[in-house]
Amino acid sequence: MKKYYSIQTEKALNNFGQISKIPEDLIIAYGEVKFAVLKAIQEEERRYKAEEWNALEVALKEVINGKLFDHFPLSLYQGGAGTSLNMNLNEVIASRANEVLGRDRFDPIEDINKYQSTNDTFPTAATIYVYRKLLEVENLIIKLQEVLVNKENELGGILVVGRTEMQDALPINLGQIFGSWAGMIERDRWRIHKVKERVRTISVGGTAIGTGYPTPQRIVFASERFLREITKLPLSRSQNLPDEISNLDKYSELASILKIISENIFKITSDLLLYTSSFLNEIIHPNLQAGSTIMAAKTNPVILEFSKGCAISIIYECEKIAEYARNGQLQLNAFLPFVLESFNLIFNLTEAMLKNLMEKFFALMQINKEKIEENLVNSLVLLNALIGIIGYNKVKEIYNIMQEKRVKTISDIKMILKEKTNLKEKEIDFYLDPINITSFWRK
Repeated sequence: MKKYYSIQTEKALNNFGQISKIPEDLIIAYGEVKFAVLKAIQEEERRYKAEEWNALEVALKEVINGKLFDHFPLSLYQGGAGTSLNMNLNEVIASRANEVLGRDRFDPIEDINKYQSTNDTFPTAATIYVYRKLLEVENLIIKLQEVLVNKENELGGILVVGRTEMQDALPINLGQIFGSWAGMIERDRWRIHKVKERVRTISVGGTAIGTGYPTPQRIVFASERFLREITKLPLSRSQNLPDEISNLDKYSELASILKIISENIFKITSDLLLYTSSFLNEIIHPNLQAGSTIMAAKTNPVILEFSKGCAISIIYECEKIAEYARNGQLQLNAFLPFVLESFNLIFNLTEAMLKNLMEKFFALMQINKEKIEENLVNSLVLLNALIGIIGYNKVKEIYNIMQEKRVKTISDIKMILKEKTNLKEKEIDFYLDPINITSFWRK
């Protein structure tokens, strides 16, 4: 296969090695940045003849359409703040455009990098890449919220033992439990929506340190306009380009939000591991694969474990981003490639975690109503909830009778209450209704 990259990319390979592959979506985003700037130059300065511009467009569109991915051998583990990737892109576009034109017309620096620096184009590509990935996470969070709210509405009629500090407390309905999880995810959705405003700013036109030198202003404005047209994203050129180029706190903020999402998923799956455990067995984990190589009659909670494992990895990658962000110096943070490497893993793990949880757990789980009722009857929560109605001493009496008769169902409890209290059948049904016993008293 012919190589479109050349000496500078080869030097970077020699210096840093090929530890991993650069995300294809990032290469596409960088290709879009190059296309926007070169299109602005052509519109404002008519730098290229028609056949020359046609050759450039072919090369640029092939990068954006993914046809040249094999010519980007570097990883994001690199020094130089992304210069190696920028040179890789410049060399590929120039070589391919020269091939289309049939002669050596385009120079990687003089033409493909005209009016640009790595320091303004690479962060702009990073913004495009991260913003698109954030939209994908936002869509998944919205779907997860819908799943949990639907479960909240569906399961409101099932009364379960509410527990605090790993001890039985008061009754709660299963819908309320799912609703409490939905509340966390609703806040995650709000956090993502708010942070998009800060993530969408770009540094195009700032060149090396944000001063814009020596790019003509009209090229900067046209580049921004074309970039919005090409990406279809609400990108906005920062009004403080030295800040946009030197500081990465917007990514630290985004990482903190993605970290919170994973912490919330960790909490939800930790709860579900208890509900699906042999100890409670109130929710049944889908039987998706062999539970054990030695124990045939066993279902392992593989999706919940997978989700928790992903969450832990995401949390620590987010911590790394905060560390990279605070290690910028003076007018540039050279660790942006490492930040993007972490984001790549974070976004991939977050997508897998959320999709698997929705598709392979919530869509397939079963509610063990018999076990829920057994646990409820064997606990004291129903009786404790009746103290405000029939009094402490009467509850104690009912409890002793239940122990003697080895009561197993709520119907048995209702029968005892009917025999041993002044409550009428309708009153008993009312007070033990899953909704009434788990909400404010209405007197």
